[in-house]
Amino acid sequence: MSFLSNLFGGANTAAADQTQAMLAAIGAGQQGAQTADQQLAAATQQGVAPLQQNLTTANQGVTGLGNALGLNGPAGNQSALAQLETTPGYQFSLGQGNNQINAAGAANGTLNSGNQLTALANYGSGLAQQNYGNYVSQLQPYLGASNQAAQGIAGMYQNLGNQQAGVQNNLTNTEISALTGAGNANANAALANQNQAQSLLGGAGKAIGGLLGTPTSSALNPTYGTSLLTGLGSLFTGSDERIKDDIEPVGELYDGQQIYRYRYKGEDRTNIGLMAQDVENLFPDAVREFSGYKAVNYKDATDFAAQLGGLLEAA
Repeated sequence: MSFLSNLFGGANTAAADQTQAMLAAIGAGQQGAQTADQQLAAATQQGVAPLQQNLTTANQGVTGLGNALGLNGPAGNQSALAQLETTPGYQFSLGQGNNQINAAGAANGTLNSGNQLTALANYGSGLAQQNYGNYVSQLQPYLGASNQAAQGIAGMYQNLGNQQAGVQNNLTNTEISALTGAGNANANAALANQNQAQSLLGGAGKAIGGLLGTPTSSALNPTYGTSLLTGLGSLFTGSDERIKDDIEPVGELYDGQQIYRYRYKGEDRTNIGLMAQDVENLFPDAVREFSGYKAVNYKDATDFAAQLGGLLEAA
């Protein structure tokens, strides 16, 4: 293990371990939320099943009531009459009345005559009219039962939605807390590294700046930062907007940092990367200044974006 690894590795390792723990917590939270959603849905279906059966039965009575009230056209009227004539009370009264008419016909010698058949038909019609009101009254409770069952089903699903929303809200809070913790861990690690290296980098920057003087075109390229820090593990890359030409935005990282296309002054090659001034606004600990120009530690500048990218891919 190198001197710099020993010097800076402890804080970075701790931050990495904490970040992995946070991401594991997010994964466990997502799995728990999925399991909770499935259990809530299953419990809701069990509760809805008897209500759905009640609703189906009640709707049959509602349809019969609509037929009896003439709301469903001629076919509904015929169905209502057929249903009325099959009710036990109607059939019993009809049988009793017909027996009396037949007995009277037999007694007075008019059995099977036209008058007797007319009497039978009139009695059946009158009996149907008498029983109509009772039939409608018997069907009316189905209307209330249908509404009650429908409201019960709606309430079950509304409760399911509320519970699932609560699960998702808890998961979101867990993710926010974990990502915040991961960000704080990396920020603390960067700060620890900064404090650890402050005396070393400060002295080295001044000494080398005095030797180099004003940067030339060859000093304003990626090797500018690394040449200053060759002995420090090449942590930083020259990325000051003042040492670049033809700067154009071409995209952004997961955390919103802008990615640019540019050329270093005095060079023809096109490069892709970040701008030190932008990085400094979000991650000031990832930026150092050497001889008046800013350089970027790309690992520290992109760690959080990489973590967000991994989280989105795993989701």
